[in-house]
Amino acid sequence: MEVYTTENEQVSVLKNFFVENGKAIAAGLIIGIGGIVGWNYYQSHQVTQLQDAAVAYEAATVVKGTAEEQLTRLKLFAKEANNTYGAFAGLDLAQKSVESNDLPGAEAALTAALPKADNEELKDLINARLARVQLGQGNADAALSTAGNIKGKGWAAYAQDIRGDALLHKGDVKGAQEAYTTGIQSEGAGTIKSVMTFKLDNLAG
Repeated sequence: MEVYTTENEQVSVLKNFFVENGKAIAAGLIIGIGGIVGWNYYQSHQVTQLQDAAVAYEAATVVKGTAEEQLTRLKLFAKEANNTYGAFAGLDLAQKSVESNDLPGAEAALTAALPKADNEELKDLINARLARVQLGQGNADAALSTAGNIKGKGWAAYAQDIRGDALLHKGDVKGAQEAYTTGIQSEGAGTIKSVMTFKLDNLAG
């Protein structure tokens, strides 16, 4: 069942960025809280933790062993890692659940991943995927609520696309048309613009 659309590229970009730049991110966090008590301890401890998490995430996602062993390793990491990489592992688990048509499992993985995300871009991505999964289960109201938590301008078009789909599911054709139109006009609509234009044209026809 296809419940994800064109945000797949965004998750790949985010994951690659964090995996490849773990140390730099940690350093940026340290610079941002300069002057607090325990500077030296925080500096060494947080950098080490983030580097270790990046290495552990890579190890957890390396393709080795049986599919069941890979899944077990990923679930364990997602459960134990209370950081950005734990959020990424949750996204990975959700993707695998979708591929096996286990949408409740995907929803659980994304819900657990959300509080682990420590930046707004990643939160928006998780909320977008969570709303898609909720809609895939026929829960339009939950999808609308989750889409309302998507705040970034770069995700505005995705949020409106989800809103349009959810409203259409509820039989609100006019509301869906308004959502798609707003999404098309959103800043940085990108490739999702053509998807919403297609949907809008079908409704008009």
